[in-house]
Amino acid sequence: MNTPLTPHGPGFRFIDRFEKHDATSGTGWKTLDPDLPFFADHFPGHPLMPAVLLVECAAQAAGVLWMQDSAQPETPLFLAGIDQFRVLGPVAPGETLETHITLVKELGALAQFEAESRVADRPVARGRFMMSRQLTGA
Repeated sequence: MNTPLTPHGPGFRFIDRFEKHDATSGTGWKTLDPDLPFFADHFPGHPLMPAVLLVECAAQAAGVLWMQDSAQPETPLFLAGIDQFRVLGPVAPGETLETHITLVKELGALAQFEAESRVADRPVARGRFMMSRQLTGA
């Protein structure tokens, strides 16, 4: 049995495989099973991966990278902010999403990342966001 790369439940894991390039970069892959529930409703007859899940893929890949060198790898990580994120093209069922992650800077319990997601050689999303080692909120 393979150990999951993220703490998410099986229905919300968006990284199948991860390769670390160095201390500040890596690549995650997710092959999109056509039977994933969101494809049925987004959009019937013309299924596409929701843009918010492209952000989630990037956040999960960043989490895998950041956890690998952590002194506390069991500490959960959270998406803390999206500074900018652009959707550049559609992602369809059966495609493999490849997300390149770069750690830009660490600020204590926060870290800023850049991501670029591709399907084959076609860019589909890119952006910058923050992750946190602490749950933030009211």
